[in-house]
Amino acid sequence: MADSDTARGRANFVERRLMVTVRIVLLAVAMTIQFAVHGYRFLSGPAEPGAEIAVYVALAVTGLGYGAVLLFRPRTPVAVRAVCVAVLLACSVVMSAILPLDAVDRAEQWSLSVIGWYGLAVLFGTPLRWAVGFLGVHALVLTWPMLIAGASLEDLAAMGIVMVAVIGFQVGVALSARLVRAIAAAAARTSRAEERLRVSEEVAAVVARDRARRYADLRETALPLLAGLAEESLDPRDPVVRRRCAIEAARMRRLFSESDTADDRLVHELAAVIDIAERHDTTVTLSVRGEPVEVPRDVRRELLAPISDVLVTTRSDARVTVLHAPDRVRLSVRCAAPEIGATEPERSDIECVQSVIEGQLWLEVSWRSP
Repeated sequence: MADSDTARGRANFVERRLMVTVRIVLLAVAMTIQFAVHGYRFLSGPAEPGAEIAVYVALAVTGLGYGAVLLFRPRTPVAVRAVCVAVLLACSVVMSAILPLDAVDRAEQWSLSVIGWYGLAVLFGTPLRWAVGFLGVHALVLTWPMLIAGASLEDLAAMGIVMVAVIGFQVGVALSARLVRAIAAAAARTSRAEERLRVSEEVAAVVARDRARRYADLRETALPLLAGLAEESLDPRDPVVRRRCAIEAARMRRLFSESDTADDRLVHELAAVIDIAERHDTTVTLSVRGEPVEVPRDVRRELLAPISDVLVTTRSDARVTVLHAPDRVRLSVRCAAPEIGATEPERSDIECVQSVIEGQLWLEVSWRSP
């Protein structure tokens, strides 16, 4: 469920970015047509009617204002779009009222395409019916006076040809919003695939490093023992050899348990050691206190190594205590002192204290989190 929500969010993000980019491009098209194509005529040609100049200025202000909003707020508020659409339709009505009824003059008038492009920039990405509806109303507003005046079929046909060429092309651009959404979905799928590949490669690298560390530990202790047994230089009946085998078995079991998932990984790995000890007829009582804290893997190994050595080599019952504190972890064991001493931790941040009184061993290892 979380993966699907993440994928949907990524697709929506890509789609929003693409939609904003297309709106900026459409706005640039509209402003280029207005200023670069038709602006020269307003500056160098004969004086235009005041209403037409007002429409020209209103369209320029609308385009610049919407562009500013689009740059600072990619998620354009609905109210801003509504105001822009209202201004554009008002400009269309004004131009339709002041234009002559001649089909050629209306068809070649600059406002036909400019208002349409501004409308596309404002409504691109909204439901298709809104953009198509706006263009249809704009075309109807410009054509309606001719219909009321009873224009000839030739004039209406000429007007229709231009409408289809200009408005029809703009409708096609509005339809491309679906293509943009498809591109966004494809980009999101590609991003998810690349992310999964990257994560899998990182996981594989971590697993490989972990296995290398495990095998390095085993090469130092377990392999010489196995080689001695294979070459018969070590006697499996020797109690010392058997205790060494028990220590290595507990170490291997603990290493294998590191890959398991558990809420308290330290206690989980300790339980693997206790299982080996109990198979050697040692009854172990475990007491855990406090809320589990995160302990790094290397620290867990150092903490459990002396406890493991003691549990699998003692000849009496044992009591193990795990104490979790917010900034410290303590493990202690009390049992009959074994003949083989416990492994001393190599890390400087791990303390190991042990004492033997009347044949009873008390050992404590602790680690303080940085």
